[in-house]
Amino acid sequence: MSSIANSAVEPNYLTRLALGSAPFNNGITNIGSFYRGEQIEQRLNLVLHLLRASDKIPCLVAPQGGGKSTLLSELKQSAGDELRVCHIEASPELTAEIVMEQCLRDFGVDAVEIAQTKDFESLLKTRLERLIKLNIRPVLLVDNFDSVNVGTLSVINKWLLWQGEESFLLQAVLTASNVLSEWNQLDGRSQRVDLPTLSEQELPHYLMHRLVAAGYAGEIPFNQKDLKYFYRQSNGLPAKVNQLAHQKLLGISSGNKVINFNLAKYFSLLKWAGLGLLVISLILLLVFQQQINALFSEQDREATSEQIHALPFKEADEALTTVIVEDDKVTSLEQAGRDELASLVATIPDDIELISASESHEEVVATKQEISSTGNVAQPETSMTANSETHQESWIQQQKSSDYTFQLMGSWEHYEVQEFIDKYALTGDVAEFESMRNGRVWYALIYGVYSDKNTALKASKQWPAPLNTLPSWLRRFDSVQKQIKDKAQAQ
Repeated sequence: MSSIANSAVEPNYLTRLALGSAPFNNGITNIGSFYRGEQIEQRLNLVLHLLRASDKIPCLVAPQGGGKSTLLSELKQSAGDELRVCHIEASPELTAEIVMEQCLRDFGVDAVEIAQTKDFESLLKTRLERLIKLNIRPVLLVDNFDSVNVGTLSVINKWLLWQGEESFLLQAVLTASNVLSEWNQLDGRSQRVDLPTLSEQELPHYLMHRLVAAGYAGEIPFNQKDLKYFYRQSNGLPAKVNQLAHQKLLGISSGNKVINFNLAKYFSLLKWAGLGLLVISLILLLVFQQQINALFSEQDREATSEQIHALPFKEADEALTTVIVEDDKVTSLEQAGRDELASLVATIPDDIELISASESHEEVVATKQEISSTGNVAQPETSMTANSETHQESWIQQQKSSDYTFQLMGSWEHYEVQEFIDKYALTGDVAEFESMRNGRVWYALIYGVYSDKNTALKASKQWPAPLNTLPSWLRRFDSVQKQIKDKAQAQ
């Protein structure tokens, strides 16, 4: 899954976490999607200062997915009445005429006047001069400036060099993945601004910011191991962090599978593989015996025959050319080789098995069956029967408010809760409760009772597969009890 920008298909965790939109969609740059981390907010304030108090053109540099588009959207929202902004999404197909028409509209030129003019450039220049006289600075925001074709780029650079009586007529903010040589043609106006990536300390705050902006209420649904993995894989690049968090909430495991080979069987396999190679060699020798004999010249064979006839005949020599198989004498060398091959094959044990990846994986799973005493999850071999002892809301209200539990799922349909219990054969401290969401009853399932957060997280790491691959929500009992109480009051 290389991109999650397409939100046409709604992720299945939206309902479970009661989210109003996909929180980690890279295509979302609306209000609230900008994370005001200490470093990135400092860059935003710097750009605003350069636009308001200087003629410098901020040139934002960051790799693809580094947050350039989000910062431009926030900049547009933060611009006050003293700035008039035209925002351009650049592409190789972008022409100077398209940019000029959009600038005229965004800078306040009447549509009738645009339709009647034949000289767009003169009209644009006149409009910029009027705005300057009104103490309004026109600003052109060009995202992905490095994708603009050469012709359009040269025209924009020319506009940025227009001068009025006291200052340049047009301000701009340009973004690119790398520093562009064309920025050197801006008469010393360009000011490079590098956008920082997220630090490891900022990562959980960034994820919670995205979740809360999408309507989430609760504690962060990722543990410390997940956060370290996100940072290690992304190096703090926001787009990559979004992708990893999205995959985790979908239940997609990104880790490498470990195959635990049984060494005794492995060496046994090598032993019999060597024997099999020997057997194959004997078969080939027998099959191609005639061709091998044909390699000898006729003279060599005659000489050999004469030497054999010249030797004195002995009774003991004849006995050496005879092979005994089950008390039957066989005088044919070819038949003797075949019989020897049959005896070798017969010595191979019937119970030799090749070690498959699936068998090794089952052994890995078998080593993970030992779990915390506070989390009674059924073993994989336990039959998936309906659990008739699921605790209800009265049991939840009796728990200590400061204890922790895991919310495993939620649904608008009550039968899906029971199906989840049956599917994963949950037993022990399993409870269901009802709350109100958007005027409807929401059914949720919680599991386990833990005295503190660290104990809960440690126990969850020892859950057996496939339960340990599912995302869960660590909650305090007081938050669950409050939801139950609020529903009762609403009724």
